[in-house]
Parts: sequence; C-alpha cells; structure tokens
Amino acid sequence: MATLPGQRAQFTWALNQYNLSEDPETRTKFAKRMAKYIAAAPSYGATADQITRDKNYPAAEVAQYLGDPSIAAEPDISEQQALQNVEAAVDIANVKRIGEGEGIVYGYGYACSPDRLKVGSTELDTVQRIAAQIGTSTPDKPVLVVEIRTNHCRALERAIQATLESRGRKISGGGAEWFKTSRDEVVAIYKFITETQDQ
Repeated sequence: MATLPGQRAQFTWALNQYNLSEDPETRTKFAKRMAKYIAAAPSYGATADQITRDKNYPAAEVAQYLGDPSIAAEPDISEQQALQNVEAAVDIANVKRIGEGEGIVYGYGYACSPDRLKVGSTELDTVQRIAAQIGTSTPDKPVLVVEIRTNHCRALERAIQATLESRGRKISGGGAEWFKTSRDEVVAIYKFITETQDQ
C-alpha cells in the first residue's frame, strides 16, 4: 500500500533524476513519472501539495502530463528503492543534530568546498529536500553537516542567514542561501539566538 513518505520519496527520486540529466528525452520521462506520483496522491488520501511540498520542480512541464492516461504505464520504482536512492544521494555520515521541534534548519555543502554551506529550512525530510536540489552542475555528493530542530524553522533560518550576511559571509552569485561559513559558526549563531531568547 502506498504511503505519503514513500510517494514523496518516489517523486523526489524522479525529480533528482530529472535534474541530473540534460537529455530532453530523459527529462520528459522523469517529468511523466513526477506527474504519475502527483496524480496518484488522491488514491491514498493525499494531496498533490503534500507530494510536491518544499520542492522546486518543473511544474509547467509536469502539469502537461497530469491528464495523460499513458502516465499510468510509466515504470515504477518501489517506495523502498526510492527511499534508499534518495538517502544515498546525500552524505549524512557526520551530521550534527541538535535542538527540538517539528521543523529543521539545515546546513549542507560539498567536500570540494568545505568552507561553503547552504543554510535552508524544511518542515519535512532534510535529505529529500537536499536530494531535490541536486543538478547537473553539482560538483560532488552533498554533505549534510548540521540539522537544527525547531518549531520556528523559517524564523530561525532567516535569523541565521541575516547574521551570516551581516558578517559578510554571503556568497554573491551562489544562490540566495549560500554562505562562506562552517558548521561550528552556524551552531554558535543558533546557540546565541536561543540563549538570548531564554533570558
């Protein structure tokens, strides 16, 4: 029986495969698979938003296949295979996990650029969030270095990013959330913010 986490993993896997290819035929194939997982959501009591939430995907391209009955014939990857493939896409061997709450502020980077981190947030699964961002220009496997659990993930994300930006750590041209920083600095900022709130 289909589960929401499994269907989200299948969608994330298809999005990851789409992002990793520059071949138009391959991209079409995985756009159809994304449409298949979105279209199937109501059959197990989920919404399309629950499948696609937190993911930047080619919505216009995928939408053109949503009413196409042929997407049902698109080959499947099992929920378990999808979960394993998504988990294998991100190195989590040395992640530091702190805090408590439903949301997560995360920092990840690449071994080839250890002084640069993307600081983002999610209310869902961090690894799926990162896997969905991997593209053809990705230099190597993403390395998740920190997860901070909180009930105010968007506010904490903005506070950490604003602090890093005020310190001159924002990387221009690298996307909105990339900073020249380290896990230790992100954790220190988090601790300062939470200690200040507790006083």
